Amino acid sequence: MDLQLTQQQTLKLAMTQELRQAITMLQFNAQELTEFLYEQTLENPLVEIETPHTDWNQIKTTKIQNENTKQGIDLYSRKAISLQDDLLSQLQEMKLDKSEHRIVKYLILNLDKNGFLIGADDELASELSVTQEDLNNGLQLLQSFEPDGIGARTVQECLIIQLKRLSKPTQVAEMIIEDYFDLFVNKNWKEMAKKLKVSLPELQSEIDLILTLQPRPGLNYEQDEVNYVAPDLYVERIGDEFVVSLNDKILPRLKLLNDYEDYMAKGNKSEVSSYLKEKNQQVGWLMKSLEERKSTMIEVMNFIVNKQRTFFEKGSAHLRTLTLREAAEELDIHESTVSRTCKNKFVQTPFGLFEMKNFFSQGVVTGNDEDISSTSVQVFIRELVNKENKEKPLSDQKIVELLGEEHGIEISRRTVAKYRDILRIPSSSKRKRFG
Repeated sequence: MDLQLTQQQTLKLAMTQELRQAITMLQFNAQELTEFLYEQTLENPLVEIETPHTDWNQIKTTKIQNENTKQGIDLYSRKAISLQDDLLSQLQEMKLDKSEHRIVKYLILNLDKNGFLIGADDELASELSVTQEDLNNGLQLLQSFEPDGIGARTVQECLIIQLKRLSKPTQVAEMIIEDYFDLFVNKNWKEMAKKLKVSLPELQSEIDLILTLQPRPGLNYEQDEVNYVAPDLYVERIGDEFVVSLNDKILPRLKLLNDYEDYMAKGNKSEVSSYLKEKNQQVGWLMKSLEERKSTMIEVMNFIVNKQRTFFEKGSAHLRTLTLREAAEELDIHESTVSRTCKNKFVQTPFGLFEMKNFFSQGVVTGNDEDISSTSVQVFIRELVNKENKEKPLSDQKIVELLGEEHGIEISRRTVAKYRDILRIPSSSKRKRFG
């Protein structure tokens, strides 16, 4: 085997600590960036944070406008009381003997997140060392607590408990749940009306009553924490132009402490001086990364505004197809940079609050050979369903025809069904109402 010494020139990108920091900061939203900057103050004595004095009570609240989410906007979180804590609090207010109190408390602690009781009766009675009668008495006490339906075993039992606690008689509604629950779940209204010997309009009235009930009463307590967000960017219309701006009000400002400047200027070569110079350099990198983050976000948002101008003029139904690759090619940056820029960022627009990533969407072809985003198609489908005659709801095929007639959109019935599932719109047979 011959051994040779050769030279070879290669070109490669080294991921420096500064580059890694800039990439990390780019994908942070406002809240995450704030937390990151405060962490830097703990590691670097030369960094000082100026907290913005913003009165959030005076900020106008809005809603996140997308197909599945509607949420208020603010910058704080609150802790909600748990289901068990609420029930135990009610238990403390009741005058029960020691045995009853012990049984009910044990049952409360055996509820799942839906508010349903876990465990068979004989197992619970054995664990508590009580009779079946004592267990049933304890369970009846628990089921008298708020919210209505708590302590049930199944959705069916939960609804029955709630119906029995209503002030007006609900005999037909109780029969629907007790005797024809499968027909109710499958929305087989005609067969159910025939078995109950009632008209379809009368049945519809009873079903409307049942639909006001809560099939999983414990879920009201499941959201332990309500998280709120503020927009990272604003898009405002000024005359005929749309202006993009960064929401600086919610970000703390970095400040370089000058207390150590004289010490570093003396050219001292001690370990302390070297340490301070290193930290001073880190502050410079940090400030540079912040500026790059700001300019990149505004640059990408300006691109979106230019490409999606009809959306900013007319609303969600006019969102056009747009890809990350298009943005990357036009802005001469990497596709991953566009993705990181849009990650978890929110934009306040004339039509509400949107995630930046929502402006990028795959499209379908209209009859005019123009691309329109799948989001816009879903908006049109929802509009058609909202306007339909509920006694004669639109079939998927009819929606296909109306999309073609009204918007020049050519898609298959299967695509309509897929978008309907995404929007959580039931099939026409399950949307049908009577009377």
